[in-house]
Amino acid sequence: MKMKIWFETFPKPTAVLAGGLVLLGLLCGSAYGNLFGAGVKQSRSFKEMAVSAPGKTLHIDVSDANLTVTGSDQNNIVVEAAVEVADTSKELLDGFLAETRLILEPVADGFRLKLESPMDENQRQAFYEKHFRVGKRLVINFSFSAKIDVRVPAGQSLRVDNQFGDVQIKGVTGKHELRNESGRVTVSGCGGELDLRNSFAGVDVADFKGPVTVENESGEVSLTNIAGRAEVKNSFKPVNFTKIGGPITVRSESADVTGSDVAGDCLIKSSFRTIDVRSVQGRLEVQGESSEVKVDGVKKDALIESSFKPVRATHIEGRLTVRSESCAVTAEDIGLDVDIKSSFHSISAARVQGSVTVDGESSSVMLTDIDGAVEVASSFKDVTVTNVGGRLDVKSQSAKVTASDIKQGASIFSTFHAIEARRVGGDFKADGESSSVLAEDIAGGVDVNNSFKSVVLRQTSGSIRVRGESSSVEVSRIKNLPDGSVIDIRTTFKPILISFPAAAELKLTARTDFGKILSDFPVYLEDTDEKKQIRLETGKGGVTVTLETSAGITIKKE
Repeated sequence: MKMKIWFETFPKPTAVLAGGLVLLGLLCGSAYGNLFGAGVKQSRSFKEMAVSAPGKTLHIDVSDANLTVTGSDQNNIVVEAAVEVADTSKELLDGFLAETRLILEPVADGFRLKLESPMDENQRQAFYEKHFRVGKRLVINFSFSAKIDVRVPAGQSLRVDNQFGDVQIKGVTGKHELRNESGRVTVSGCGGELDLRNSFAGVDVADFKGPVTVENESGEVSLTNIAGRAEVKNSFKPVNFTKIGGPITVRSESADVTGSDVAGDCLIKSSFRTIDVRSVQGRLEVQGESSEVKVDGVKKDALIESSFKPVRATHIEGRLTVRSESCAVTAEDIGLDVDIKSSFHSISAARVQGSVTVDGESSSVMLTDIDGAVEVASSFKDVTVTNVGGRLDVKSQSAKVTASDIKQGASIFSTFHAIEARRVGGDFKADGESSSVLAEDIAGGVDVNNSFKSVVLRQTSGSIRVRGESSSVEVSRIKNLPDGSVIDIRTTFKPILISFPAAAELKLTARTDFGKILSDFPVYLEDTDEKKQIRLETGKGGVTVTLETSAGITIKKE
């Protein structure tokens, strides 16, 4: 660690010296140091050694230094240190180095290593007051750096407390507690248990055999090949992880989180940046406030909570649940059920092996290749559903709804826009206020309620019930009319056109207030209650038909 310090203060300087002087010197010292000129450089080297053993703990207190700790196959602790200082005063440097000591001493559970100098926090204020006071000002032009290399038994536990320096730990297995501030920390090829606290600089942990806990305020975190549980807490800088041998928890703030290859469960919490997670063998939970979320490859269930940015989830083998606000949601290749709630942006799901439930306020919805049942609640944007293995239930408002290839029955409610259904394998029900209705190739019965727009039914195979208000009705190309079927069509102010197979066996009554009745079949004309009414019967009359409107009725033979 190397510092050049220049600082001025006015009356009562002690209020700032104790906490902030060195950090401010780091920020501005190099610029002003050149103004005064460092003048003289001096250095001093240290070496200490002690016999230790695996399982012991080395306590290291080396504030303001770059520290490297390396594991070896020897039972010795070997410490080599170098301190370099510079100032315009040689006498000051002589005194500084004379007061600098490297201490390696035994304690109850192992050894304690400390670099003592006038730069220690409890001595620094007195040092500056003594050497750099000029009247009521402090003028400091001072450069300090320290580098410490430590070799320890490979099974040594570590307790490190450092600041304003980089820390590297290599090849050491034990219970490690690392505390650093404003310096990069790198841990590689180690094992045991790691508890690491840092701030304002990056943390890298690679090839660690055991659980890892990292807390890094305003610092980047990178974890690679961790053979155990991992926990990360940080803010404002990215988190990256890969090849985690157990569960992982990441709690971040305003930071990108990117990870892959997790052997256990995965919990990610961040905000305002991108969350991208892939290949999770356990359960995944993501909480991303105003975060874009990308998830791919989860063996178990996935829960995503987010807002305002897109969500994309693919290749989830369990259940997928999305709770979002004002964001687009895409789900593809899901092994079990899907439950999505969002608003104001598109929602889509494809290739789902379970059921799908969608709640999308002001959201367009597109669902394709769903093995189970589908339920949709939405408003103001189009709903399109294709190839559903179960039943379809849509409740929408002011939206066009299009459904096709529904293996079981379908029920659709909407307003002010068209309802279209094609190739439905069961019953079909449509309720459309001011909505047109088109239904083609329906295997079961048809039940329609609507107003002010047309109803067109083609290739039906069961009973038909239509209740329309100011709606024209057209029924044609009937595929099948089983005995006992009932066709009951009633509307107002608009005509009814219906076509029957030539061999149909009907018992039909048609009534109109003001229009004409035209029929390709022989009919009986009746006047009832000032309404025009006809009857016709063909064959055994196995199908009962009732037609009623205040406009014209046309009955055709196909």
